[in-house]
Amino acid sequence: MAFRMATELVAALLVGGGIGWFLDRWLDTRPWLLLVFLTLGMAAGTLNAFREAKRMGGDE
Repeated sequence: MAFRMATELVAALLVGGGIGWFLDRWLDTRPWLLLVFLTLGMAAGTLNAFREAKRMGGDE
C-alpha cells in the first residue's frame, strides 16, 4: 500500500509537470504554467494519498 501511495504521488507530479511543460512551450509562458501545474499535481497527489490513508484507517 505504501508503494502504491508513493507511486500515486510521483505520477501526479509527473502528469502535472508534463501538462505544464507542454502548455508553457505551446503558449510561450515559461515557467508559469509549469509551476502552476506542478502545484496542482502536488495537491492532487497529496489529496489522493490522504484519501487512501483514510480509507485504510477505516478498515481496521
